[in-house]
Amino acid sequence: MNLSQRSAAAAAGVPHRYLTIVETSDSRIVTNLGLVDFYAAAGIELLGEASIGNEITRAGARWSAPISHDVGKAEKARFHAENTRVSFRAARALLNKGQDEVAGLTGLSRATVKSLESGEAWVESHRTLLAFYENAGVEFLGWGDPVANHYFGIGVRWSFRPPEPESISRSAPS
Repeated sequence: MNLSQRSAAAAAGVPHRYLTIVETSDSRIVTNLGLVDFYAAAGIELLGEASIGNEITRAGARWSAPISHDVGKAEKARFHAENTRVSFRAARALLNKGQDEVAGLTGLSRATVKSLESGEAWVESHRTLLAFYENAGVEFLGWGDPVANHYFGIGVRWSFRPPEPESISRSAPS
């Protein structure tokens, strides 16, 4: 383009010092890649759909899982498995909410939210919390192995559909 940094910054509407930092520093990239490597080594996949010039959509995270449901027991043993099919704790983290706040928004007690996050299975409370997160735009991921009674690839991401209107102000992604 044959522009100076100052001219490019002015044309892009950003401060010159920001452009200088972005063009001369790789520390943010190195830090981000280091975090990605850390989570990948721990068995966590970071999710998201991105294209240049657009915001990342469908962001989230999940435990790595076998490629197929049909792999053997030894292959499945290499992956993290959960005892429940959803991670309410991960859904709450995606919404960036505390247990007290989720309890207030759902009409459940904090103790119930905490217990459901720990894997307790109270049908009506489970349905209430699941509906709350789905209405807020959270998609639950993963699949179950009925033989081993374990779940693989458990995690959350923002869903394709927008949050319900009454949920937007209290739990939409920022």
